[in-house]
Amino acid sequence: MGRFLLAIVLLLSSVSSIAQSQRTLRVLAIGNSFSEDAVEQYLWELGKEAGINFVIGNAYRGGWSLAAHWKDASTRAADTEYRKVVNGRRTNLGKRTIKDIVTDEPWDVITLQQVSQEAGREESYEPSLSLMIGYVKALATNDSVRLGFHQTWAYAQDSNHGGFAYYDRNQFLMYASIVAAVEEAMQNHRGDLQFYIPVGTAIQNARTTELADPVIGDAQPVNRELTRDGFHLNYTIGRYIAACTWLEALTGISSVGLKSRPKGVTPVQAELAQRAAHAAIEVPVAVTP
Repeated sequence: MGRFLLAIVLLLSSVSSIAQSQRTLRVLAIGNSFSEDAVEQYLWELGKEAGINFVIGNAYRGGWSLAAHWKDASTRAADTEYRKVVNGRRTNLGKRTIKDIVTDEPWDVITLQQVSQEAGREESYEPSLSLMIGYVKALATNDSVRLGFHQTWAYAQDSNHGGFAYYDRNQFLMYASIVAAVEEAMQNHRGDLQFYIPVGTAIQNARTTELADPVIGDAQPVNRELTRDGFHLNYTIGRYIAACTWLEALTGISSVGLKSRPKGVTPVQAELAQRAAHAAIEVPVAVTP
């Protein structure tokens, strides 16, 4: 009987130790379909393997810019979809005000981003970015909240997105413009924006590898340079690269060597994706072949 009780005590102690080793990190992205691509898939699973219990929120409106989010915030419009990932379970809590979403959790991290077609146009960021930063800081219930910025990616070279015309339909010009605009925003808000997540650079890194090779099926390219339509990331490796980048930017933990990966992605492909993300964290302003 004594040995049985001892075994129970040791088991409970082990479970308690495992629970304590899982650090909870509450992350809210205020964005659009590009934040959906980045945080709603794979990030929670990567975090679990890395010892991080992510509570993930996405304040989602498709195609929404910083200016559009500020308009919603300032008018208290209840038009923003509130999506969450908790314990690996994905839910859509319906449309809320941005205030309701920001105050729903004591977020440790809140990120902002510009809509993709405007992401490389520095003049589009203000005054909306400053206004959103002030608004979010005033509402955050966690005094230690960190504000960050999501650097999005350039379109596929054959993209038919109308906003691609801003960049002469040139992927490399679009990427360079996004890097410059985000760097400028970070400089302008040194005291408020504490970090950024270089997904655009991670995707551009991966485009120098076999991961970006098109796969032909039904006479249509399934993989258009890691996108599914010329601008949104494809459902597997593209989104996985984004999640790997978010993991390391948020926690300092590299995804290189982690086993968690999307169904259908090989270990070799996963490692290429992980290394593309890690290289972006190390050099966020230039492509690492």
